[in-house]
Amino acid sequence: MNTDQFTALSWLNSSPINQGLMAAQLGSSNQGSLDLELPPEFSGNHTVSFEPQSFLVPGWSGEGLLSRPGFCIKRAHNALIADAKNQFKEIINRNKSHQKIVFSEFLNYIEFKNIHTNKLDNSTKFSNYISTSKQYAPEIDNFIDLYCFRSVTVYLYKARFLLALATKLEISVDKIDLHNPNSVLSRIFKTGSSTELKCESFKIHQYSWYRPSINTSESVTDIKNNLARISTTEMMKLATYDLSELEYSHSYSHKSFGLFVNSLLTSLPTWLENDGEEQGTPFENLFKTRSKEKLTTLSTKFSGNNLSSLSLSHWMAQENNVLEDWQKVICPEFSGSEFFHGKYTKICQEIQFLTFLIELSTFQGHDVLPLICSVMNDKHLKSSANEAGQMSIFNNSEIKETSQVFDRIVLNLTELPKKNPHHYLMSQISSQLKELDKSGYLYVFTNQKFFVPSQSDKIEHFLKDTKIEALFNFDQLTGRGEIASYLYIFKKRKHFSKPAFLTPIASSDKESCLSFRWNGNLEIFNKFHSFVGELHRFMDQKSPSSTPIYQGEPAEGVTFDFHQDAILDGLLLSSTSNDSSNITHPNFFKNLTTSCTPFDTFFQIETLSSEYNSGRKNRVTSELLGITIRNEERFPLLLIVNYTNPKNIILELTSSDVYQAKLEQYGMAYFQYFGLIPKRNDINLNVFREYFNTQLGKQIIQLFLNGGYTKIKSKLRSLLIPKFFLENQHIPEHLLESFNVFNLTSSEILNSHPETLKENYEKSAMLLDSIVKKYSWHTMSMLSHFKTGLNNSLEKLDQTPAEIFKNPVIVEQLIKSSSYNIYPKNEDIFPKIPLKNPSDIHLPLTSIETGLEPDNNTHYIQLISGDKVIVQLYTSDLLAKFMKFILSSAVDMPVSSILQNLKVPSSKELESILINHTSLRDSISHLEKNCNSRILSILTNNINS
Repeated sequence: MNTDQFTALSWLNSSPINQGLMAAQLGSSNQGSLDLELPPEFSGNHTVSFEPQSFLVPGWSGEGLLSRPGFCIKRAHNALIADAKNQFKEIINRNKSHQKIVFSEFLNYIEFKNIHTNKLDNSTKFSNYISTSKQYAPEIDNFIDLYCFRSVTVYLYKARFLLALATKLEISVDKIDLHNPNSVLSRIFKTGSSTELKCESFKIHQYSWYRPSINTSESVTDIKNNLARISTTEMMKLATYDLSELEYSHSYSHKSFGLFVNSLLTSLPTWLENDGEEQGTPFENLFKTRSKEKLTTLSTKFSGNNLSSLSLSHWMAQENNVLEDWQKVICPEFSGSEFFHGKYTKICQEIQFLTFLIELSTFQGHDVLPLICSVMNDKHLKSSANEAGQMSIFNNSEIKETSQVFDRIVLNLTELPKKNPHHYLMSQISSQLKELDKSGYLYVFTNQKFFVPSQSDKIEHFLKDTKIEALFNFDQLTGRGEIASYLYIFKKRKHFSKPAFLTPIASSDKESCLSFRWNGNLEIFNKFHSFVGELHRFMDQKSPSSTPIYQGEPAEGVTFDFHQDAILDGLLLSSTSNDSSNITHPNFFKNLTTSCTPFDTFFQIETLSSEYNSGRKNRVTSELLGITIRNEERFPLLLIVNYTNPKNIILELTSSDVYQAKLEQYGMAYFQYFGLIPKRNDINLNVFREYFNTQLGKQIIQLFLNGGYTKIKSKLRSLLIPKFFLENQHIPEHLLESFNVFNLTSSEILNSHPETLKENYEKSAMLLDSIVKKYSWHTMSMLSHFKTGLNNSLEKLDQTPAEIFKNPVIVEQLIKSSSYNIYPKNEDIFPKIPLKNPSDIHLPLTSIETGLEPDNNTHYIQLISGDKVIVQLYTSDLLAKFMKFILSSAVDMPVSSILQNLKVPSSKELESILINHTSLRDSISHLEKNCNSRILSILTNNINS
């Protein structure tokens, strides 16, 4: 028989010539004797190209197929099962304790199968039935078959471990040793010695009874020759009783997913906890020697759905990474329903882990026995007592066994109840947190969103003791198969004792949360591996606290998005949205990262806040040198970061000469101050102010400045600003005349008729639409200037300035109103003439002043000639301002003439006219909103273009 290794692709890609068989010889071969009638289009000289590799999954290397050693082991496995069934009648009556163990397993079986039986209600009846019956009931026969299958499989795992260990230790294992592997292993791992192995799978349990009889000598020989040669995938396939009932997932069982989970368990916590520490370059890491010190054990629990698939992907990933430098080793425990994924799965996976440690010791340069013993001892030292910070002074065997806690827990919840799934999710998370170490991490895969607005109160209460470190969103990743839509990573909070006399103050603290989102279409699942590689590159190059936003394209058609998210009052502030204008929307997120540039492209940024307490010292030192320039005076601009409202972080851009005033006004508790030096001479500050105040700008500010009051400078430097702010092309001079409306001052706006103002704006806006794409920067500059004038106009309307009386609408209403002499009798005006010489009443008017009597809170207007107050007219504030406006054009007229001829509306009518100037206010407000929408449109269009 030809012993050459069979390689599928080489056979499929081969041609008859490559196989040594000429095309002409095919006609005389057995294959050529088939009388195949081809369609006309394929007859004659046409050659049909067949490429079988097109029908195979890229990246697949045949892991699911049984090899020749695998077929031998499968045959031996079946023979041993038949042998175990023959021994079952004898071992059931071995002793009372074994009867109870087998009966307990039977009860778990009928509960799992939902079988009801009243006859066999205790271990004695069950044992007698097995011993005396010649033919068993179907459910009993099925139980015996499954029980023997599991017992034999556990035996095979032990034998496989023994053969691998013997090869490593260079000791011989005879066929007789394989009849009782426990005997040989007990001599290697001696109780009470330094190599004592604390391992549940080698203790007495319900599956430890089986030993091959003398009649299975041939099968044991096959096991001795072939068991060590089969792969982990084959072994796990042999350990599955009924593949048709297996909760199997192609996605969860893929090696790429296993590598992803391994990265989450080992690399991600290190990345989060070592934030800010310098990492060596790849060139430096190349020369780092592989550590031979004791490996850190990460006790890890896998629970939930698809455990068989998760275990397969885990071991494939572990074997894939065995050549890398290991500092931590994942010690897994797969825990599911008691019968289906209970003790049996736990025992098999524990022995599989021991076998893997043998392979690990070879590639990592560790002594195999110390490695196995130290790792397993560390695993079993984890307990609730340790988690609470207590240690026993007694040997572990002398105290009552406590429940184990884990460094990592992976919970996969893809199957949720239809009724109240969120409550079920939270209850499952709470249950798993009880078994988590105080510094451990819980990874929850689920199709249920954790942050639901209707559950915000419960979530807020839940997060008082638990922190969400990060979340992954796979919802927009098509082709991911059974993988859940979301992954949430939890950690227990560290609570510190507080003095009993302090009353806690209720407050809403915004907390940062790292958000990953993977988008695109996986034509083949092997493409998922590109995301894992991108995740490693991201963690190697980026810091979790100083990286507000990131996007990568690990492969064609898929994107890797990251941004800083925040949690406040039980809600996720920047949650994903279907709104395409939201910055976390996949398309907009991609465009944002390519069409924007960091803030430090425009400005040099320096912190000013740290100099507040030492300001006096700095000024004294400067004066000694004959220089009195403060440090902040080096910066022409001041940027203030306002953290007063965590939901709405505000950036204020102003001149630096108001620094001290702002510092006194705001303080430093919730404000940070930065000096800016422009790197360009053509920077328009109004454009930046408008950008910061738009909905888009506010979202980006929240995204980048989120995460507390630390490292604000680095976050500001990376704040994204649209690139078109650099491309400041000016509108040609001959076109600027069409946009004169945008140059109006607030006074000119107030003096304009609302209809005329609106008409001029609409004409300019129509022309603006045709040039905005080419001259985006100049267009936004004009709009921001016009918007500033509109805002100032609205403020002046609230303060009733003199300019308001010039407005055509107001003038028209004033002309139509009734007017009354101000002297000698007017209900709204009370004159006072403080003259010593009555003839001074005929002096010319030189100035007008208004004032307020502090005693009775009465407003007045004074008519002055030279330095003499001729008349004081006491009236309302509004009427005083109106008279001052009218009399400003009556300078040099005799005061007596003014008193005799001046007529004004009543105070109530004047107030009514100004209050009812809604057309002007509405027109200005409408234009201001229109400017806002146009500015936002310019920003979004330039980002999406």
